[in-house]
Amino acid sequence: MARSSKQESALSRALRVLEAFDPSSNELSLTQIATRTSMPISTAHGIVSELVKLGLLERRDRELILGVRLWEVAVRAPGAFGLRETALPHLEQVRDQLQQHAQLAILQGAEVLYLERLSSAQSVVNMTAVGGRMPWYVTSSGMILVADTHPEEQEKILAEPRPRFRTEPPSSTKELIGLLAQARRDGYAVTRGYLHPDATAVAAPIKGPYRQTVASLSVVVPTEGFQLRPVLEVLLPATQAVSSQLAKSFLGQPDSAV
Repeated sequence: MARSSKQESALSRALRVLEAFDPSSNELSLTQIATRTSMPISTAHGIVSELVKLGLLERRDRELILGVRLWEVAVRAPGAFGLRETALPHLEQVRDQLQQHAQLAILQGAEVLYLERLSSAQSVVNMTAVGGRMPWYVTSSGMILVADTHPEEQEKILAEPRPRFRTEPPSSTKELIGLLAQARRDGYAVTRGYLHPDATAVAAPIKGPYRQTVASLSVVVPTEGFQLRPVLEVLLPATQAVSSQLAKSFLGQPDSAV
């Protein structure tokens, strides 16, 4: 592994760049990163460029932020910091209270990847599977996850082809933009009969320690007799609890903004 004149590995320097970000400074310019890491700006530029290529950093206008790929790696980690391990007790509680499917998912490109799904004997039909993927525009999880992406990333996702998947209603790009804006305002998304006429899904975001959406918690309930309020009364406290625990694991204290 390549090392600097101070015998510091390239990996160590990359880690120093990532550690330059903290809760009070989650958007940094290249100059700020170079200053915080005591690196020449040319060295910092090279490392930052590589981290952006790998998805570990993302560009936001002229600033840089920590990339979602860090969370994609983190969710595979065991222990309290792992997303699945943190969310699992709350998924169980949601499943038990509603006696329906409770699901945990993340966004990968223009697809939703399901990390966990818990069901009960009375659960309605469900087309998702653990480790399975769905197009973002056919699921409530996809709607809420894309709603909270950076505008540039959202624009790229909306520009991709959207072939009809199952029974979801056809939507133009303009209509989807409106639905995403509504989901962002409401803090949840509902897809009624998108994958099966008998099933309605509701999803809410799980926030990371820097208030970015890192995952979704969703439920799939019967379309017949569907009432939103009882579902939200169970779902929203669960997502808030998971978000708070993630902040505590990562920052050492609960996120007061959750």
